[in-house]
Amino acid sequence: LVSIVIPSKDNFEILRICTESIKIKTRHNKYEVIIVDNGSSFETKEKIEAYAKESGFCYLYMPMEFNYSAMCNAGADRAEGNYLLFLNDDMEIVDEEYMDKLLAHAKRPHAGAVGAKLLYPSSEIIQHVGITNLNCGPSHKLSTFSDEKEYYFGRNRRSYNVLAVTGACMMVDREKYFQVGGFSDKMEICYNDVDLCISLYEKG
Repeated sequence: LVSIVIPSKDNFEILRICTESIKIKTRHNKYEVIIVDNGSSFETKEKIEAYAKESGFCYLYMPMEFNYSAMCNAGADRAEGNYLLFLNDDMEIVDEEYMDKLLAHAKRPHAGAVGAKLLYPSSEIIQHVGITNLNCGPSHKLSTFSDEKEYYFGRNRRSYNVLAVTGACMMVDREKYFQVGGFSDKMEICYNDVDLCISLYEKG
């Protein structure tokens, strides 16, 4: 069972596109969706509640200041899956085998967090194929490069070990996630995903 945790607030139409793509594109049939809302307006809350009930999703309404880490941790606490897939609400699934591909690596004893190649909307422009640590800080590999070409012996075509992956689409074994204490809620917005990945790396 994979638990898909999606933080979201006042973003119903974008959230609906994301979750409809999950319903349509996910071949793997053992998954649950947990939407964590940190305080949408009453109207949006009603829409999400009705949609979640109709779709069989879990909806956690937790009014608070935005804290990505705390929202993900709340979703993970509620999750029943063996694997956790953290997904931003503005993601749209395009590969029907995405979950099986992520699982194939997340199941490996030596694997920490597993990510995916992300493209900017309606384009072949790369947003993310892993994170590397540069002098200026953690950065997305090949960001803004065209995916129509192959770079550095297939870094945008094949699976590679990287230091970290973005929390926008990240799968991790539930047991490993809790071993490192999940996302650090002291890092409310930025670099919490990098911090989690480095914690997993340091655990081996």
